[in-house]
Amino acid sequence: MPKIEEHLKWCLKDSRRLIKTKPDVTLAQQHLKKSEYNYGVVQTLEKLKVYDWALNVGFYAVYHCFLAILSKYGYETRNQSCTITVILKLIEEGKIDLDKDLISQFDTLEPEKNITTSTIRELREASTYGVETSVDLKKLETIKQLIVKVQRETIKILKK
Repeated sequence: MPKIEEHLKWCLKDSRRLIKTKPDVTLAQQHLKKSEYNYGVVQTLEKLKVYDWALNVGFYAVYHCFLAILSKYGYETRNQSCTITVILKLIEEGKIDLDKDLISQFDTLEPEKNITTSTIRELREASTYGVETSVDLKKLETIKQLIVKVQRETIKILKK
């Protein structure tokens, strides 16, 4: 695994990956609202039994929470691994209080750690690029629970 600091430097070397900006609480709130909207879409798709797309939208519901946190702390990202790196760095620096387990359920910078359990990113990629339309409903339920947890934590972080 790349060390967080080394990976952060790599991310910041290319503006197509990550840039340092001024903190933007308004944009952070907009990302949170997009996450909440996406959660509603997940629920609608689930009712329609369109589970593969519900999973995809669930991924983005969590990701928009991470983008909200980055916006609050003055980062703009276009790279998922860089997003995770900044979140982990903010945790490491004590700037945010967020359980690293929530992050590792979403994605990890250490792929070998998830040999037995797929991250949400991996599930989304399989759903998006694969040909299956069925989804393990337990995994979808897990994603929905993760969305709610991450949204709650994001709300707390944005209030500080």
